[in-house]
Amino acid sequence: MNLPILILFTFILNILFSMTSSIVSTNKEIEDESYKYQATLKWLSLCMEVFGTLMSVIYLQSLIHGPLLYVVVLLLVYAYILLSDLLPRKFANAHLDKFEKTFMSIAKGIQSLFTPFTFFLRFEVEKEQEDYSEEDIYEVINGGGVEPSQKEFIENLFEFDDTPVEEICTHRSEVVCLYLNDDKETWKKTILENRHTLYPVCDEDNDDVVGILDTRDYFRLDSIEQDNVINKAMDQPFFISQNMKADVLLKEMKIKKVYFAVLLDEYGGMTGIVTLHDIIETLLGEIQEDDDIDEPDPIQQIDSDQFRIYGQADIEDVEKALGISLEDEDCDTFGGYILNHYGQIPDEGSHFKVSLDLMDVYVKEVKNHRIGQTIVQIKRKEEGNQHESTEKRNRD
Repeated sequence: MNLPILILFTFILNILFSMTSSIVSTNKEIEDESYKYQATLKWLSLCMEVFGTLMSVIYLQSLIHGPLLYVVVLLLVYAYILLSDLLPRKFANAHLDKFEKTFMSIAKGIQSLFTPFTFFLRFEVEKEQEDYSEEDIYEVINGGGVEPSQKEFIENLFEFDDTPVEEICTHRSEVVCLYLNDDKETWKKTILENRHTLYPVCDEDNDDVVGILDTRDYFRLDSIEQDNVINKAMDQPFFISQNMKADVLLKEMKIKKVYFAVLLDEYGGMTGIVTLHDIIETLLGEIQEDDDIDEPDPIQQIDSDQFRIYGQADIEDVEKALGISLEDEDCDTFGGYILNHYGQIPDEGSHFKVSLDLMDVYVKEVKNHRIGQTIVQIKRKEEGNQHESTEKRNRD
């Protein structure tokens, strides 16, 4: 084989190795072993560059003499690296979808063939690093050097994998459903009034979810007759256990490409629903949308020891705001906590008081047998019994 053909052969091989290396670096399938493939391919590419350059110099010596030879060699090395390494890598990245499958097969073949020769290149040097515990990070963010929004995000991130989806779901009592027994006009009215994107479709009651209506498909239909809607705008429901963790659900949604899940209890009854939007808000905090109705803050401080708290307020948020511990593992909301201590289901529109060790709670609003607005008066040890005037004011 003469030198020009040999040089061309090494040039083509280097293009192949460079493109393969570029594609391997972005492939998720072998992400954990990418360094092994990269070591082999970079070693082969380097060999081709050195060998090709050396052969080119030998060949040029027979054609060019004197100082011009050095100039030509420098230009040749630059052109060789540019044309056989840099440009092929850019081309491969730009056309990743077309070449990925082919070049991954080539990469695996090269890896198997050259493993004995590149084994010594694949030892990873372990970097010494100091491990920080969750407590260490909390100590840093509580030290005051972190913005409040960043602090909230970090805390949410740590709590995310311990958060059951039941804590972030919309409870079944608040879920708007469509029913197969209703006519098309009832469906249309419900959809237009509530302005949700997805609705559970139930047969006889909320525990019998048979599908999920996507209103984006619904409004594209020429006919909104129920049979047509069911066939063309309704998807199969994605059922999950109410005890599933939020991080697990996020992974499942990503895999299954669904954004709406129906929570079931141990008896197969619907507990509630959770959407991708709910999960994102768990991490980032509440996201206000253009068509959202402004709702009052569920926890409002009236004075130093008095708060207005709504029943839907998260029990942990209430503890933080009041600076006290409310030990009740069975409740997620303040309303549930109060009902546990009240001991009975309140009548519609009733007002009542619940006296606890740490506070007095005056329930001002009950809707659908659920606690709405309350006034909470914190009891301080040093105050003794000096709450009579406050109690009278709250009753007025």
